[in-house]
Amino acid sequence: MVGVFLLVLSVIILCGLVIVIAFRRSYLFHNFHCFVPDLSLLLIVRNQAPIIEGVIKELLSYYQSSPRSFELVIYDDASTDETPEILRRLVRGHNFTLLFGKNPSSYDSTLEAGFQVCRGKMIHYFLLTERVGLRTVTSLARCLARGEKIPNFGIACTSGVMSGTTIQ
Repeated sequence: MVGVFLLVLSVIILCGLVIVIAFRRSYLFHNFHCFVPDLSLLLIVRNQAPIIEGVIKELLSYYQSSPRSFELVIYDDASTDETPEILRRLVRGHNFTLLFGKNPSSYDSTLEAGFQVCRGKMIHYFLLTERVGLRTVTSLARCLARGEKIPNFGIACTSGVMSGTTIQ
């Protein structure tokens, strides 16, 4: 009888530990505890329905295998295709922040709106408003992670914003 009691107690404690560990790693825990990720990845998108789902899944896969903590922020700049519906569907199954602009905005205002939401120590940002290849964004993200400079894509950090190398 005592053996069964100890076995049940051990199972309950083990389940409790599993739940605590899972909760601590979850997005919800990070929000409750003012979690500051190492990196924020900001995508400003417009009319990217053909590729947006693949881009998001590939980026999440790449960064989840990274030792650095990260967050994904997506700003839809008034897409007129199926991009908003695809993003709404994806946000239900994946942890990322989703913002919508009502009217197409200037580069500076969309970037500023995205930066206000990003919490990372560093921000890698991509302006995806033209035709973009499916694997292009992940390839560029890998280059930025290695510290390479890329025109039309950039890094923002506490010392300022670098689009490729600088922003004027």
